[in-house]
Amino acid sequence: MSVYDMEGQKFSRRLLLLGGLQGGLFLVLGGRLQFLQVARSDVYETLAEANRVNISQISAIRGRITDRTGKLLADNDRNLQIRMVPERVGNMDVTLRDLARLLKLSPSELHEIRRKIRRGPSFKPVVVLEDLSWDEFARLNLNMPYLSGIEPLVGQKRVYPHAQSVAHLVGFVGTKTREDLQRVEDIVGDYVGRSGVERDFERDLRGTPGVRHVEVNAIGRTVRELQSEAGKKGRDLALSIDLELQNFTTTRIKGQSGSALVMDIHNGELISMVSAPSFDLNKLSRGIDVEEWEQLIDHERKPLVNKAMQGLYAPGSTFKMLVALAALEDKLIDPEEKITCTGVYKFAREEFHCWTADGHGPVNMIDALERSCDTYFYDLALRVGIDRIEAMARRFGFGKVTGIDLDGEKGGTVPGRDWKRANYDTGWRSGETIITAIGQGYLLATPLQLAVMTAALANGGKLVQPRITKSDETTEPAAELGLKPENMAVVQRGMYRSVNRPDGTAYASSLLIDGARMSGKTGTVQVRRISKDERLNGVIPNSKLDWHLRDHSLFVGYVPHNKPRYAVSVVIEHGGGGAQVAAPIARDIMVRLLQKKPIARAPKLASHDRSEAGS
Repeated sequence: MSVYDMEGQKFSRRLLLLGGLQGGLFLVLGGRLQFLQVARSDVYETLAEANRVNISQISAIRGRITDRTGKLLADNDRNLQIRMVPERVGNMDVTLRDLARLLKLSPSELHEIRRKIRRGPSFKPVVVLEDLSWDEFARLNLNMPYLSGIEPLVGQKRVYPHAQSVAHLVGFVGTKTREDLQRVEDIVGDYVGRSGVERDFERDLRGTPGVRHVEVNAIGRTVRELQSEAGKKGRDLALSIDLELQNFTTTRIKGQSGSALVMDIHNGELISMVSAPSFDLNKLSRGIDVEEWEQLIDHERKPLVNKAMQGLYAPGSTFKMLVALAALEDKLIDPEEKITCTGVYKFAREEFHCWTADGHGPVNMIDALERSCDTYFYDLALRVGIDRIEAMARRFGFGKVTGIDLDGEKGGTVPGRDWKRANYDTGWRSGETIITAIGQGYLLATPLQLAVMTAALANGGKLVQPRITKSDETTEPAAELGLKPENMAVVQRGMYRSVNRPDGTAYASSLLIDGARMSGKTGTVQVRRISKDERLNGVIPNSKLDWHLRDHSLFVGYVPHNKPRYAVSVVIEHGGGGAQVAAPIARDIMVRLLQKKPIARAPKLASHDRSEAGS
């Protein structure tokens, strides 16, 4: 075989091999095409559609909050916004630069936008700007073809028509945080309840989000909206408060630091609950700068604290009714027995002073409640003992939260032998029992607890659970305390005389409206120690002391005296004497309430003070 023949055979074999490889490759490609276009056509059709259609969630309209008569406390208004999906933005720096140019944004505003973007996952939409003017919104829409990942949005914003009056109750909404995402799952939108009812009823108020389908082009820009499904609006929530009384109370205690609340003694509904000073809900919900926020945080009078349920105070003489009941229930004293008050009570090597240096003379239990005689209760304390006092205080709900349908409530302190040993590693002293009997020392309670106590004294011994939402068939029945009616009557009579007899500490705050009077008890709580020298030379009056050294002013009471329906509790921080400050405030609130039409039909009932002019 010639050389040429051998070379020809080699060339033919190479062609055959190459042709076989090409044919095999075409078979593989054909098989793959058949698999993709036929066998897996439904899967890739879905993926292609996803590339063409973007699906996003739409925040539902937030439920409104009203007072008991339907007056709006929290509503929604139009909010022109810019929303961004970070992962769809081509170049973040360029996009933000264009936004800044179009809307004249400051460096601090751009910094805030970047902070919002970093806070969440890149695939979730973020509201980067809101409360735009119509001109700004229109300018943005005209430039939308040049802004990737950006879309204009007509959203909702929260508005509070009575921001100052209901600040601590209603609360406000704010930008969501990582903590919020852990607390409440599937938050759609950038806002969530930050405090009060807005926070505690977040799930009810936010509703169910809707869904929006939009067609996008190859680079992700919106072409048109294909479909939009509106979300389910959040549930409207009716609170138990009466807005008119709430506004009046807010005005009445303006300039003070403290709280005032009114509660239905039968079902626990709070008709009014005000904490002062207050703050502007609308400002906080829209965002305030760091300087303003620090001013609120550091303010001496703590405007952000709901003092009605978070403020802890010694109850002072408003606690004397429970000491009296502890003695009466165990028959440790006859209510008619008289104890002589000289102005000073000596025990062991200590002297305990009555609020009036001259004393009250011989007084029985009703006299002692009427005139708020400390000496009577000093003596009674040693007969009763700290164990019975502690037990009665806990019976009336002191030392634990009341169970109100708002978070953040404090439980206070009820001291006793075990408590002292656990907290101070030492035993209880009789002198501490004496001080506890006039509501001072280690004893601490919230104004809300004082209202619950007063309600139980007024309704015949039932401990009601307070609530800020309107009561319904699910309202828990009041707990019976099992107190003897004749003993309750003694205490009620003392409270009546305290307000309605000339010798009563609150007589200057008595009222008479359509035959209805108020029963109650004043309280004045020292926040500083008075030395022996000061007692000899004259106690400095509150009006001449710095604000933080003045006594706390307290009053608790109920109306009407003959058919009790509403309890009132007023605590004014560093206000001075209970008779001079807290009692007149309570009177004015009760006058306003009694002059109104009945708020609701009442159910049938089953059968240490110290100030210049008394407390």
